[in-house]
Amino acid sequence: MSAVSAEREPLYATERTEIFRATLPDGTGVVCKRPLGPGASRRLRHEGAVLARLAGAAGVPALVADSDIDSVIVLRDIGGVSLAQLLTGGPLPVQQLVEVAVQLASVVAEVHRRGVIHKDINPANVVYGAGGEVHLIDFDLATTYAEERPGFGHQSEIAGTPAYLAPEQTGRTSWPVDKRADLYGIGATLYESATGQPPFGRGDLARLVHDHLARIPVSPAELNPAVPEGLARIILRLLEKEPDRRYQSADGLLHDLVRLRAGPGRRERRSVPAGRAGLPGPAGPAFLAWSAGRRRSTRCAPRWSGRSPGSAAGCW
Repeated sequence: MSAVSAEREPLYATERTEIFRATLPDGTGVVCKRPLGPGASRRLRHEGAVLARLAGAAGVPALVADSDIDSVIVLRDIGGVSLAQLLTGGPLPVQQLVEVAVQLASVVAEVHRRGVIHKDINPANVVYGAGGEVHLIDFDLATTYAEERPGFGHQSEIAGTPAYLAPEQTGRTSWPVDKRADLYGIGATLYESATGQPPFGRGDLARLVHDHLARIPVSPAELNPAVPEGLARIILRLLEKEPDRRYQSADGLLHDLVRLRAGPGRRERRSVPAGRAGLPGPAGPAFLAWSAGRRRSTRCAPRWSGRSPGSAAGCW
């Protein structure tokens, strides 16, 4: 059994979680996560089980199984910084934005194939590695159920990061929470990556819940003219209120992002297995034309009210 070094570099701390960087005796760099407060032991066992289920999944930090640290999840240190940190400097350049989108869709597709729904995808939980690789972290809220139906409760009891939550996660709709909720989280994350802020800002919780349920975000291309219209339409489709109007799988999203990256008139070798496009209709240009022709009844400009911390470490 191994123990981490006494020297620890704090990365993130709240009333619920402490995260720090350390080193194993063999020199392996690790990141340790210690759940705190009520239900800490249960959350520790839950996230550990989810990470074990995701062992070997590309883009998910590996669980270090030979640690004897009690009450701590030990993960191999992947280096890099969170997407939230990168975005403090403003929107990503378009080429980097598209690459992040492709990689994030690929990671989430693999997570979903393993039977896991993350339920809290946001820029703080996306880590941009030193080599440019994208990782998804913090599976504290993840579930292995195919769908959940959250009940109506006080808005303060809604689990997840409010600025990025799918409408069905608020408990104020009849729609189940399934894999498509993660696709909404991807959309909100890419929206901020393209514009510098989430679709509806980071304001009052009650207003955020209302906006996720009822308001349509301004196109990212309107807020940042550098964003290609094709990418803007993909992001807006991810942010559809009704799950049936979004992409139906991360594989379907990946399919269109790979085509977008390849550029008009070019073909890029696809990594999406045949039959997994997951769209309710034809993929690619057909859906883009459909999206462009939709009529929107309500529009709003995102509200900026200052940056609030995400739900996980800012630097890994």
